[in-house]
Amino acid sequence: MIGEAFQNPKFFFLQVFLLIALMAGAFLVPEAIAAIDETMPAVASIPKEIIDDWKAQGGTAAEIKASLPAEYQSKCDGSFESACHWRRVYRMKQFPQMQSILFAKHHNIGSTAVGFWVNVGPSDVTDANFATKGSLCLLKFENYYSQFKEILTKTDMAVKDPCISLDGKKVVFAMSSGKGKGWLLYEMEIDKPGSVKQLTKNPSGLTVADFEPCYLPNGDIMFSSTRCFGVIDCGWQPTSNMFVMDSVGNYIRRVAYDQVHTDYPVLCPDGTVLYTRWEYNDRDVSNVMGLFSMFPDGSHQIEVYGNQTTWPQSFIHGRPVPGNPNKFFAIASGHHGEYSGEAFVIDASKATNGPEYVKMISPPRETKSRDKDEWALGGVFRNSEYPNPLSEEWYLVSYRDENKLPSFNSISTGKYRIYLKHIDGKSQELIAWADQSLHRPVLVASWKDIWGSEPFRIAEQANFNDSMATFTMNDVYFGAGMSGIDKNTKVAKSLRVIALNYRVSGACNSGVFGSLSGLKPSGVVFSAPTLCPVAFGGGSWEAKRVLGEAKIYDDGSAAFKVPARVPLYFEVLDSNGFMIAGMRSWSTLMPGETFSCYGCHENRKAALPTPKTNLARDAGVQKVLDKPLGVEDQPFDYAKFVQPILEKNCVSCHGANHKSGFDLRGDKASYPGAKKSWTRSYSSLTDNLKTKLTPEIGVIGSNKAICITTIFSQPPQMPPYSYGSTKSGMIQILQKGHQNVKLSAKDLKILACWIDLECPHDGTYNGSMSTTDSQKYQQLEQTAQKWYTVESDNVKAYAATQKQVAVIPDNYSVEKAAYIARHFSIRYQPAARSLILKNCSQGNLILVDLRGKVVSRVNLTDIHPNGSYTVSLPASLSTGLYIVKIKGVKEIEQAKVTITK
Repeated sequence: MIGEAFQNPKFFFLQVFLLIALMAGAFLVPEAIAAIDETMPAVASIPKEIIDDWKAQGGTAAEIKASLPAEYQSKCDGSFESACHWRRVYRMKQFPQMQSILFAKHHNIGSTAVGFWVNVGPSDVTDANFATKGSLCLLKFENYYSQFKEILTKTDMAVKDPCISLDGKKVVFAMSSGKGKGWLLYEMEIDKPGSVKQLTKNPSGLTVADFEPCYLPNGDIMFSSTRCFGVIDCGWQPTSNMFVMDSVGNYIRRVAYDQVHTDYPVLCPDGTVLYTRWEYNDRDVSNVMGLFSMFPDGSHQIEVYGNQTTWPQSFIHGRPVPGNPNKFFAIASGHHGEYSGEAFVIDASKATNGPEYVKMISPPRETKSRDKDEWALGGVFRNSEYPNPLSEEWYLVSYRDENKLPSFNSISTGKYRIYLKHIDGKSQELIAWADQSLHRPVLVASWKDIWGSEPFRIAEQANFNDSMATFTMNDVYFGAGMSGIDKNTKVAKSLRVIALNYRVSGACNSGVFGSLSGLKPSGVVFSAPTLCPVAFGGGSWEAKRVLGEAKIYDDGSAAFKVPARVPLYFEVLDSNGFMIAGMRSWSTLMPGETFSCYGCHENRKAALPTPKTNLARDAGVQKVLDKPLGVEDQPFDYAKFVQPILEKNCVSCHGANHKSGFDLRGDKASYPGAKKSWTRSYSSLTDNLKTKLTPEIGVIGSNKAICITTIFSQPPQMPPYSYGSTKSGMIQILQKGHQNVKLSAKDLKILACWIDLECPHDGTYNGSMSTTDSQKYQQLEQTAQKWYTVESDNVKAYAATQKQVAVIPDNYSVEKAAYIARHFSIRYQPAARSLILKNCSQGNLILVDLRGKVVSRVNLTDIHPNGSYTVSLPASLSTGLYIVKIKGVKEIEQAKVTITK
């Protein structure tokens, strides 16, 4: 539903003119790095592990020598070892920035499901092989066979997740003192191993896991943490979301409000943070774990790749490719098993979803699951972790020869080594190995030495003195979400805004609250349990709260205020209040943020048309949502809102043994598998085996009465009018008139709203429980509230420090602007009188003079499909200063150029 369309002029960085230096080369040359000794040592002194790896790669001495440039061929003495040595030098010398590498040594992390490494649960469900033994290792190449040294060794602590500061002098990492004791963050000066200082601590009386830290351009640190105090809907381990703190651990505040895990934040050169988000709002549990990005303050959270992709199932350990903003290395994994998988490369220049833009590289193969168990284990080998690309072809990686499919509820003991690997799957150099696995190799150098310049520093958009945020939309009819709907029909009248409420940690499968999956729909191979369920029969995963509706104007535009720091999703409604299209994901805005989308899940990689009108903008932002139903701003509860309508209109006929099979009485009864009661009418209506109600419509996994998508539906975009109230047999019958029953328009809308919310029974997770169990769940909420209160105080304290928001920082420099221009590779070639564009998005290239006149316009989509273009300028164009824009996906792709000759 929410796409990326940069339309808001308030965002300075979307409007700033980026200066291109008219010099040869697309990137700055890193500062000088000392040369590594290339001398070939005596064969006897070359580690056996390296020689064995050379032999495993195959090839004779003559073949290896012949594959090398002439410079290196002339240095070979004809022996196999000499040929391999000079091949190693040739391969590694391309990347002087890898002269120093730091990595962690620890046990293989993981257990039955993603998230067990949070290590805060009972001992029987946490990290299966947890070991209080670990170290940070530093490898400095004085020659091409140098071995690493442990700069921090722990026999009483597990050590993981190193991240290097932007100046290359410090490392931040996570440590844990024992099984079930969580993780906390520490920092150390790399040249002073005794300088370890603790950055985070457990809140009073609570155990948390703070891990996977990431330095940000302003000195803050983003990290994953269980301080969200959520729990996996069908599991029992605490979830992790993204948090931010300052450089010494102050002002810890949450910036991701996600249903399950958000993992592995990584800073990108454009100043955004790449991470993995696992979700399943009203869709399948296992196949939605894609890459997202956000600004360092948590604003502008958008999909990067995979939110509607069925396979690869999980996109983890994503990192950008130097020099190509549209490519990422990542790991294809599952939602069960170890924190590993197979390495692949994503080309996101053309699309944000689909296996056709995913290239498997460890080993190279067809992009599809290896077996039928992809719903749990991902259908991948568990041979790779933490790919760190050095170019589009070479990458550092933790790798092992684990070329077999994993088994459920097991973890391999095979040890990871550090390799330099090529995407051909054959060429590699063994870098480091040890008695334990080696994880997460990172370069020890300044960001400028690695990338050519400092990362772009995005001005802070979040204003923590505010409590609201703003959504704007140009045209609801534009995009896949409303595909096939003629805009001239003007059928879309409003957007329903719905808030999600997540379960709290401790609502455990083995505890008092039980689980319930409901009846397994036909064609579904498994039935996922749901903890503290609010629905069954494939109904809603989450408790929900309708906030209200925003007007959609005749041109398809909308603009409205919402509460900040609340996960929200949207439904497009017709004049009856029935859903045309639904989101099946969510979006969260930071305080004071304005998020602008073009349409309803538009293709962000295609050129976007310029809207002729924007009536919502002209009318002003709708500050208060309309509340037409009377159910708004309170948990949606079936017994409170739906059953009274049935009692008034239906129960007189639909009692026990009604010929239709629908018993609509309002008494409650227990249901096998869950320690809570369920309204009789609810059980009858949501029973997915019912087939008697006409007309003959339905969605696989749902019955014809309600026609929901169910929690077993797959991730790809569903077309409008494919499920929900507009396809509900019950709604259609009642709308026409059934046995002289005439519902009011409001009552019919409430019934439709219930269906479109995916038929929740309870508005809270302790709803319909026994008094004793309800009180126990409330105690869990009170435990979580202890941290929420602390965080609220942190936010207030941080808000008091904010002097200005969304303005150009004082240290914004030409150097940073020039880097962004080089990052997108827009430059002028005087000799050819052409613009050279590399790795740019498809869209319209517009050349504008300083008076604002458009002097040239080219549709890049028509020129070349791979994001690389040479655009000849009109012969009549006079010399001078012009502005170049790529208008379509990202207006950040713009620059000033000086046209000469």
